[in-house]
Amino acid sequence: MDKKVFSYSLFEPKHLPQHRTWDKWGNNKERYWFNIPSIIILNKLLYPEYDTLFFVSPNIWNNPLSKIFECFVDNIKIETITREYEFTEPAIWRMIPLWDREIKILHPRDIDSLPTKTEYKYIQEFENSDCLVGTMRSHENHFGIACRILAGLCSFKPNKISPSIKGINFDFYYSKRLDRYGSDQDLLIETFTKNSDFTSKYFLDCKIDKQKNKQDFPCIESNLLDCLIEEDKQKIFDKINEYTNITWLGEPCDSRGNLLNYLLELDKESKNKIIKHDIIKKFYKCDI
Repeated sequence: MDKKVFSYSLFEPKHLPQHRTWDKWGNNKERYWFNIPSIIILNKLLYPEYDTLFFVSPNIWNNPLSKIFECFVDNIKIETITREYEFTEPAIWRMIPLWDREIKILHPRDIDSLPTKTEYKYIQEFENSDCLVGTMRSHENHFGIACRILAGLCSFKPNKISPSIKGINFDFYYSKRLDRYGSDQDLLIETFTKNSDFTSKYFLDCKIDKQKNKQDFPCIESNLLDCLIEEDKQKIFDKINEYTNITWLGEPCDSRGNLLNYLLELDKESKNKIIKHDIIKKFYKCDI
């Protein structure tokens, strides 16, 4: 079976990074829970052919907010990973599906941001291209050796990428990490951008929003050809813009309250499950 997957990781941070000047919730440990229900519903509405996977650390189940996953048991798959970590190594777990031969398309994504219309167009382009790896670069700092590929804005065709490129299995890939903040992105850059023979033929780069710089290695440039966006999906993208005011793809945001309430009206089944959890209703500002 050729499956398509969005992949996320969730873990309790042991250190909150202080360099994220663009992130107004940088010191809020609950920030990684803000968008979980919105992400799940949006994926279901915008990409019904996709599976949504979460790779989580055991300690998240001690958080009362983990009850949110009970409201979506029929819409997601969750795997608890018991590996030890110190910094952001669990973000690498999003890459586990890269070694699943049944997966045709894989998009690792950040759990603190939401999809946009431009991303929707890019995904169509990537799927229809001959490229096997790709990335979107949307922030003004997304260029140069440290941002050749964005860990939360990348794409892969797992069953077509040779083990000589990605490694023989996830354990081998994971063993090459550096245990420090941003190890997931460092590992991606080292693995997928250093072979110019590969990147010149199979790497799709898309610079959007605030980013205007070309890549510093040979690759294929996205042209974001227009694709059909159905009226109901266009309305959803308009609501995301209206309620979050995000200005670049991948920007951390808080979709609780107005946007989530709008999405729950489109997904009454999830709404009826959330009603049963007082803690969840309060945290997510559900007007139901």
